[in-house]
Amino acid sequence: MSRFLKKGISFNRKKLVLVVVLTLAVLVVTGFAWSYKKVNVIADGRQFSVNTLDNNAEAVLTKAGVALKNGDEYRLSTQKVMNGTTIEVYRAVPITVVYKGQSQTVVTGKPTVGEVAESLGLVKDNIKLEPGSDAKVVPDMTVVATTLSEKIVEKQEAELFQVIRRPDPTLEKGVEEVENEGKDGVKSITLKIKFVDDVQNGEEVLAEKVIVPATPEVIRVGVRDTVETSRGSMRFRRIDSMEATAYNPWDGGGAGITASGIQARHGVVAVDPGIIPLGTRVYIPGYGLALAADTGGDIIGNRIDLCFESYAEAIHFGRRTVKVYILE
Repeated sequence: MSRFLKKGISFNRKKLVLVVVLTLAVLVVTGFAWSYKKVNVIADGRQFSVNTLDNNAEAVLTKAGVALKNGDEYRLSTQKVMNGTTIEVYRAVPITVVYKGQSQTVVTGKPTVGEVAESLGLVKDNIKLEPGSDAKVVPDMTVVATTLSEKIVEKQEAELFQVIRRPDPTLEKGVEEVENEGKDGVKSITLKIKFVDDVQNGEEVLAEKVIVPATPEVIRVGVRDTVETSRGSMRFRRIDSMEATAYNPWDGGGAGITASGIQARHGVVAVDPGIIPLGTRVYIPGYGLALAADTGGDIIGNRIDLCFESYAEAIHFGRRTVKVYILE
């Protein structure tokens, strides 16, 4: 009888040890699921820690004295509540969302602009958010969502001709002659047209192809700065086109003395000193070399008065347009 009792007691002890070992194994495997955990909480501008046995985030917040209101949200730093987890609470705030010209006010506890847009169905490849999707939500902010789109088009337009200017020593400086008139060609352009909310906002040239080449315009440009006179080749600074008249030394009843104090004679001309300074040597085809030495009440601007020593010469000359070479 005593042997039987001893065997029973021994068996019960072994069973108890086995139960204890299994219990310890379960606790090790589960990571002491029901042990206290230190959880960090961030809410309402405060950051603190709580020790809890709860595995439910909302239960942890309730015991921490953080009440969730309508629209409030929270985020965990880990997939589930565990030792070291941080729970951050985001209070619902009003913001304005503008999309396709329409604005609406929403109250949201989403932490980022991207999450707000996603909740409103505004997350697409062709939608741009301003501020960006990673921006933090703050009270009374405005989020603008714009739809971006593109369209590829082809069109034809003029291929503008080039102007080629060729120096020509046979032409006087300041003279230009068209040797060959230019003509526009035709080219095909492939464009990428960009739209913002269905309104064109720019374009980009992707390719160009010349269909009809343009014909360049060729202009001969004079570079010769000398003129042949009765005293040989002389260099000039510029050429002016002027209205010329004629006068005699005794016109006006005076003694024939010019504004510069010299005697009026052939080769002395009256000018506007603002255009041709007194004392300047000039050359006028059909008249010859002359000196700008006189002025006149009617000689203003591009006017010049040429002195002739006979009345017949002055009448014959009359009034005409002449080239005046301003000599160096």
